[in-house]
Amino acid sequence: MTTVLISGLGLIGSSIARVIKQENSEIEIIGSDPDDESAQFLLEHHLIDDRQVFTNAVPLADFIILAGPVSVVIRQINELITLPLKPDVFVTDVGSTKEAIMDAAKPLISEGVNFVGGHPMAGSDKSGSRSGKLDLFDHAVYFVVGGTTANPKLVQFQNLLSAAHLRWQVISASLHDQLVSEISHVPHVIAVTLVNTIADDLSRNPDALKAAAGGFRDTTRIAASDPTMWTAIMMSNAELINHELSKFQQHLSHFQTALEARDEEEIKNIFKNAQAVRKSLDERK
Repeated sequence: MTTVLISGLGLIGSSIARVIKQENSEIEIIGSDPDDESAQFLLEHHLIDDRQVFTNAVPLADFIILAGPVSVVIRQINELITLPLKPDVFVTDVGSTKEAIMDAAKPLISEGVNFVGGHPMAGSDKSGSRSGKLDLFDHAVYFVVGGTTANPKLVQFQNLLSAAHLRWQVISASLHDQLVSEISHVPHVIAVTLVNTIADDLSRNPDALKAAAGGFRDTTRIAASDPTMWTAIMMSNAELINHELSKFQQHLSHFQTALEARDEEEIKNIFKNAQAVRKSLDERK
């Protein structure tokens, strides 16, 4: 019987458990998480078969999925170096940044452990095992770092998640972190900053929040995400996020200059350019 260890039973980890069970209910899933409620919920709904502490579960696993925050993933990779592993075990993670994780994994890889970095490009403003969804990853891009189709265990891992119809994409750690800083991390900072900018006005006028239009709600939805997780993401990719924020500030300053000058043509050009880029995203689906 194939045994999968999922360490971290939050939104992503519990969704992975759902996908694996959907594909093959006979696969044994061991869950590891310090939160009793998360583990108990998944046990009661037969989405995991057992709950064990990380160090006890590791020697039993054919596949190890590290689904905690980046800082926890790095700590667990360092633990794996000292723990007994199955000879053909496959280890992966779902961390939102990859360079720090791949650096931490070098000693593990040098010992012959089959480690491949990963990151499913899917999420929600909800958190916790109860918020996990079977369709969370449907047709999403799943980045793979340090692996190829020549790796049979990677192929087996992909088969475990075949119910999600993922689009697997090999990428370097550095390019991955650059890309997610642009399309995920900075947008999150912007959403949080927008909410905080109007927070005082909203507190003085509660009805204003009720009247918030769809555009505001859509733009700021991700600001409701787990602060602990997002703080960890910021810390793990701070340099690139800072660089992208500087570029954003330049664009914002340019727009403000055009607005102060009542430069109607330039403002319209900015909107037209953004419209074209945004429409192209939908066309590529």
